[in-house]
Amino acid sequence: MSFSRQFMLAIIVVLAIGMTAIGSWVARLIETNAVNRTAEISAVYLESILAVQLSDWPCGSPVNNKTHTELDHIFVAGPLRHEVVRFKLWDADGRIDYSSDHEQNGLRFPVRGLLGAAFGGTVQSRMSKLDESDNQPEQARWPELLEIYVPIRSGSDDKIIAVAEFYLSADHLRREIRSAQLHSWAMVALSTLAIYLFLFGMVSRASNTIQAQQHNLRQQLQQLRNALNENDHMRERLREAGVSTTTLNEEFLIRIAADLHDGPAQTIAFALMRFDEFAANCRKCASSPSNTAQELHSIQSALQSSLRDVRKISSGLAIPGIAELSLADTARHAVRDFEHLSGLTVQSDIDESLVKAPLSVKITVYRLLQESLTNCWRHAPKGSPAVHIQRTDGEVLVTVTDHGAGFDAQAAAIGGRLGLAFMRERVRLLGGIFEIDSAPGSGTVIRARLPLSTVGMLHD
Repeated sequence: MSFSRQFMLAIIVVLAIGMTAIGSWVARLIETNAVNRTAEISAVYLESILAVQLSDWPCGSPVNNKTHTELDHIFVAGPLRHEVVRFKLWDADGRIDYSSDHEQNGLRFPVRGLLGAAFGGTVQSRMSKLDESDNQPEQARWPELLEIYVPIRSGSDDKIIAVAEFYLSADHLRREIRSAQLHSWAMVALSTLAIYLFLFGMVSRASNTIQAQQHNLRQQLQQLRNALNENDHMRERLREAGVSTTTLNEEFLIRIAADLHDGPAQTIAFALMRFDEFAANCRKCASSPSNTAQELHSIQSALQSSLRDVRKISSGLAIPGIAELSLADTARHAVRDFEHLSGLTVQSDIDESLVKAPLSVKITVYRLLQESLTNCWRHAPKGSPAVHIQRTDGEVLVTVTDHGAGFDAQAAAIGGRLGLAFMRERVRLLGGIFEIDSAPGSGTVIRARLPLSTVGMLHD
């Protein structure tokens, strides 16, 4: 359920409770005011009548025959009998001195409730259900009456000498009250409806704005997801390209090594062999210049040096049998090749658990060690390099350390040293991390972190 619907349902409940409370309060207020107004008007009217009839009535004495007859003429046979359906005259002791129902004359009842309040000097009124002990005759004829108590005062000292109780028919008054209450309920309902429609309009506009923004956010989120999916796809393609590039580059180097070995190396070897034959014949010639032997020796030395260099380059380009080697064996192979070439001893600590690894990772580790150790030999020839290789959280950490003169790593990066650049790019191509820690006079530490599976490549 949307926020606007939740809000409107809550508002309906709140407004319904408020409408019920206000409507009930107004309805009770209308009934109370109508009863009080009718009672006041009737009390004034009856007081004016009773003031004349009871002017000579002695306080505390029964109503004499003359007064009784006059009261019967007013309330039993007169025009007020249709309006005042029952009339009673009470004394202070709770005795009914006169009643339009003559059977109640002389009966006594406790002075309490509205009767007691009327003897206190105030007009009392209510819509009565006729459930008191003195209302049994009225209860048998009417379901409800308007009950009014009016204090009767003496003319000389304004003392309350009696209380006149009379009952008016409630049908007409009830219709007026009901009509006024219906009108008040209609006004409350219309006001509540207007408030509801106003709030509904405001909330609907706000809800539409929120929904439109949510729709835009969903579209943007979907676009972002599509971009992320495309980015993951591109990263996967880059990972595959990096792995393929590393493998193809190694195959290319192997082909170059084979071409050097089978091409220029063989040609130089053949030329050197023929040169040796020619030099032997030349030395026997009597007409040869005196420095011929020296020249021939120089040419021979140059050819032999070129042949050694070509063979050394071709042997360094290829990594024989690396596909069948474990990662630990590949690292040891790189260390042994460097020791054989340089004559230096390398302190190596290689984790034997490094067995399986992608071919591209093994190639990168071999080339990284080959280039790092070669740089150690060139720039710290008297030092003893150290190699430390270990497994950490699905990755291999390669660390090469020397205690040479060191260098400024930032200046070397700006200066474009190819060896460092090639190592860094080889590692980054597989999604690894390459770091150099060096400073002039403090040696050099090279660290490389490579994933041990293709899944982790290019995702850091």
